[in-house]
Amino acid sequence: MSRGLTAAASGAILLRGGTLLYHGDQDHVEPLRDTDILVRNNRIAKVGKSIAAPVDAELVDCRGKIITPGFVDTHHHLWQTQLKGCHADQSVFDYIPTGFWQSFVYTPKDMFWGQLGGALEAIDCGTTFVLDHAHGNQSNDHARQALSATIASGIRSIFAYSHAPYFTKWDSKSCELSRDIMPESSMAHIFELAQQQPFGNGRVHIGFGFDYWFLPKEAVVGIFSQLRGAGIKLFTSHYAKNPTFGNHPLIHTLAAYNLIKTPSDILLSHATGLDEHEKAKLAETQVPVSSTPDTEAQMGFGWPLAFTPGINYTLGVDCHTNNTSSILSLARTALQLARQRNTVKAMNGGEGAPQRMDLRPTGSTEDAFNAATIRGARAVLLGNEIGSIKEGKLADLVIFDALGSVGMSCVSESDPLTAVVRHSDSRDIEAVMIDGVWRKRDGKLCPVTVEETGASLAWPAIRKNLLASQRDIQERQKNLNVDKAKEALVAMFQIDKSKLVKSGF
Repeated sequence: MSRGLTAAASGAILLRGGTLLYHGDQDHVEPLRDTDILVRNNRIAKVGKSIAAPVDAELVDCRGKIITPGFVDTHHHLWQTQLKGCHADQSVFDYIPTGFWQSFVYTPKDMFWGQLGGALEAIDCGTTFVLDHAHGNQSNDHARQALSATIASGIRSIFAYSHAPYFTKWDSKSCELSRDIMPESSMAHIFELAQQQPFGNGRVHIGFGFDYWFLPKEAVVGIFSQLRGAGIKLFTSHYAKNPTFGNHPLIHTLAAYNLIKTPSDILLSHATGLDEHEKAKLAETQVPVSSTPDTEAQMGFGWPLAFTPGINYTLGVDCHTNNTSSILSLARTALQLARQRNTVKAMNGGEGAPQRMDLRPTGSTEDAFNAATIRGARAVLLGNEIGSIKEGKLADLVIFDALGSVGMSCVSESDPLTAVVRHSDSRDIEAVMIDGVWRKRDGKLCPVTVEETGASLAWPAIRKNLLASQRDIQERQKNLNVDKAKEALVAMFQIDKSKLVKSGF
């Protein structure tokens, strides 16, 4: 795997006369109107009014535009694009065999197209960084192709290499999970990539996704110690208590194993269903949490932790197979769910009319914006590089066409922060810059270059390949006995089937 032959930013770009959503003291967001940003190479060189244009600069008229930091997604499985439409009405119990385990029928090339589609969908929605819990790696070739697509897409990412579920057999009659859950070849591959990183001119680093907490303490501690020594800077793990996942209090395990650092290099996704002691430990240690409100609302996880006082919360997409890829949309959803959660507390057993009304609803529009930007950046240990518009930071920027937006009319001039958080959508995003390179211009994704071949691919060609890949995957899926897979899941997770119910609503 090459360390990055993709085009680096060069020269200068001057964004003139935009309205910036600028982070001041204590993360207060203030609009800076009629303000310029000078980008040189891949960094923000200067922020101010009437900046003199360098001779070599590309000039971009940003009057009538709102410029924000790029959005940060702290939990996503980018490879799953071809599975879209499969999980819209499923719980997590059904999703695992029909979603997570479906990497079994992906070829390495399918992995490339799925990963590329997922990354570009994120960019189209204004996301410039993704913590990718990459759990579809059926082989080292699958991982290579997923990493190649990540690099080609232009996104900034931590590719958290994770082990897929391996099978000794899965066909129309049976489903047998392998006992070799962490093959030596894949562990060696992770160490190899850790030594080769970063990729894509520094945009892509290797992390580690780990969910095998049933292993002996000595094994878990040894894995973390060795990977930290090899240069892995960030780890991520699923954490949810429900009838499918069980009731493991993971935060207490992390503390007991002395795995928590300050700041934490472990980020937990979901963290739902926790008792007060677990929440207190999360608050005490400040281990960051990625709330994924669409998944948590649909798949039976319970209330998201986002906007809970004391919790180091961030936002993630999780599965774009059934969720939006827009971090802004998820910020709105998470904020409203947090407010509804508090309203439910004022109801009689959760039913009927609220018995009191809070005149200060939970959270704020500014809190939602920060969850989508600077809080996420700090959680992935990149707070000094991304997440806000500051001189010296990497040039990851999103430009909204406020003047041409229908939804943001009547608010973009008076309150640009509310306009973006409450009233914008993906079609308002005119441009996305990552690492000083345009990845979306004039409302359309820019072509991408595959570094191994030098091929330039525009979105229509990528979509064509995605659909062909999806058809091939669907043919292979016809030979899988999903009922046998569910039986294997019940046995593997020791699920109490009496707690799996069909309400019939």
